[in-house]
Amino acid sequence: MEATAKAKSNEAPKAQHFSLKTPYMTQGRVTQTVAKTENMWIACKINAEGGENEIHTHLNQDHAFIVLEGEMSVFDENGAEMKIKPYQGVMLPKGAYYRYLNTGAGNLVVLRFGAYTPDRPPKGEAVRLMPDGTPILGGSEENHSLPPIEMPGKFFAESAG
Repeated sequence: MEATAKAKSNEAPKAQHFSLKTPYMTQGRVTQTVAKTENMWIACKINAEGGENEIHTHLNQDHAFIVLEGEMSVFDENGAEMKIKPYQGVMLPKGAYYRYLNTGAGNLVVLRFGAYTPDRPPKGEAVRLMPDGTPILGGSEENHSLPPIEMPGKFFAESAG
């Protein structure tokens, strides 16, 4: 019995230390996952231009964007626009259609929190859809993604290590 108790204590979840240090971009975007558990993840996203340019929804997660630097516009499926400035954010529940664009002068830096929903689609089924039901991948050509090009030696939160 004592050995079982020790094994279980060794399997206990541990706190995760993470850094937001992420390269600035001259073109395209980068999504750097900085911490992750079975049900939740945190990523630092940097866009030189553009964004996620096609209206889509996620069928397996609730997520939020918090702007750390720059400005973003978030649009719904009807074209309604929300301007999100530094230290503001947007919550996107599962099933909410949106697209976003970098509408500031420089790089857009956002913190993205995601959490899987309990009723997510079975493994292998599409989880990111456009309004007509067509699956779309975030980094796809259909989503107007450009090849990512990092700014050499330039980082957001460089002092974070």
